[in-house]
Amino acid sequence: MKNLSFVPKMILIAIVAIFINACDKDEDVITYDLAGNWKVILFENYESSTKITKTEDNTWTQFNNGDITVNFDGVDLTSGIISGRNVTNSFSGNYTVDSKGVISINNVIWTEINEPEWGRLFHSIVNAETFELRNGYLIIFYNEKKNSITFERI
Repeated sequence: MKNLSFVPKMILIAIVAIFINACDKDEDVITYDLAGNWKVILFENYESSTKITKTEDNTWTQFNNGDITVNFDGVDLTSGIISGRNVTNSFSGNYTVDSKGVISINNVIWTEINEPEWGRLFHSIVNAETFELRNGYLIIFYNEKKNSITFERI
C-alpha cells in the first residue's frame, strides 16, 4: 500500500515543477508606455549585424558626458513632446504612438552645432516606425525594422 501513495505524490511534484518552469521570469515583457527620461545605449543594423555603442572614439565626453539623452513627455495617451540632447545639440519635436507600438516623430527642431558621430547617428530617430519596451529597454525601429535605437531609462 505504501507504494501506491508514493505515485500521487510524485505526480503532484512533477505538476508543480512543470508549472514553475512554465512561469519563467526570463520571458520578454513588452509594454508601450515610453514616457520618461532615456539614454541611448545602442544603434543596431540587423542586415549587417552591426552594433554601435558609445566609445571614446565616436563621442565627446566633455559634452553631456558624451550621451544622447531623451525625454518623452506625454500630452495624452497617444501623443507628446520628445526633447533632449544628442551630445552637443538640443532637439525638440512631437511624437504620436498607438497601443500596437506604432510611433511617429515629427516637427523636430535641432540646434546646429558640430557634433560627434554618436550624436549624428541619432538623427535617424525621425525615421521611427515602431517601438517596444522590452525588459526595461526602449527599442525604436526604423527602415522597416532593419535598424533600431536602444535606450535605457535614466
